[in-house]
Amino acid sequence: MARPIISVSKASDEHAGELSALWIESALSSGMSHELAARVANAARIQEALARAGTTVLLARSDGSLVGFAVVNTRNHGLLEPAALAIDELYVAAAARRQGVGSHVLAAVARVAESEGHELVFANVAATDKLSNRYFARLGFGASVTRRVVPTGVLRRKLAGADPARDMLLGRRRTIRARARVAAPSVPAPARSLTLRRSAAS
Repeated sequence: MARPIISVSKASDEHAGELSALWIESALSSGMSHELAARVANAARIQEALARAGTTVLLARSDGSLVGFAVVNTRNHGLLEPAALAIDELYVAAAARRQGVGSHVLAAVARVAESEGHELVFANVAATDKLSNRYFARLGFGASVTRRVVPTGVLRRKLAGADPARDMLLGRRRTIRARARVAAPSVPAPARSLTLRRSAAS
């Protein structure tokens, strides 16, 4: 069987519709609901993102069909560090995996980095995504920093309520309650029937 012909090119406004469909597919695979994904990734928002300065979207096609994409952004770190190219999203459709699509996309990312004069390329990968972390590690990507994220509203509430003495008091109360639970005699819970759900894979 002949191997598929894989090509990678930069996305433009005319690709917004099909890119939207594939982005929604990627969002569903990560657990987002279809309703939310469709609302987030409408064609108009995709077009706005494609026009954003410093953003490049690469589309991968296998025998002409769109099967993957990567979103890269120019990123500055610190005051004096040179800008680098960040791979913020990389997705290959399930049916097109293990065919070299990811390698073709990353080769295109390297070409973009070279053309823009970036000495470094880094990837944002969830710490829990072991498969992707192994994949990038095999390609020479090393661990650099731990990225921590907080909603702005939560940060403001935490800062407004920052009180070391209060936090220490609450910590002591939690410790006392935990010790009391351990010391209390355990009372067997009433038996309840269990309903086992059959997995989709069975």
